Amino acid sequence: MSTSKNWATAAVVACALLLSGCAALEDMASDFTPSGEEVPQAAPSPVAEGPISTGEYDLVESCNAFFTGQLVSNIEASYKVVASPLDEERTGTVTTISKSLGLIIGKADEVSIAHLEAVRAPFDQALDGSIARPKAIVGAIDSYKATCKEAGFKG
Repeated sequence: MSTSKNWATAAVVACALLLSGCAALEDMASDFTPSGEEVPQAAPSPVAEGPISTGEYDLVESCNAFFTGQLVSNIEASYKVVASPLDEERTGTVTTISKSLGLIIGKADEVSIAHLEAVRAPFDQALDGSIARPKAIVGAIDSYKATCKEAGFKG
């Protein structure tokens, strides 16, 4: 019988603790109940929804700026480095490519911005310390080239 008394005592103590815990939670919850007073909301901070561009270039001019210069050659020579962690030299190369793309994006039309951001994203991902997919760069360049040709770019 001693064992049943111990079990009964343990059950009573457990119930008492459970009930006191529930009462404490109820008191805490009442602290967070709305009082009917309006709480002033902080104004949301402005967030850029996309890259800021002057729109100085139209689609064909953006294509020309990207494809007829050293940038594409640098990308084609270096795109595979994003598949592994960057050392100091590779970081410099990838940073230069990302900044060069950013300069074109700053003047590009909206269609080009989407394509150029797709080219730049793996480089930025590598700069952030992540491993990126070189095929994503090749695919983005091919897609942009097709868009440019459809728009009348001859390069």
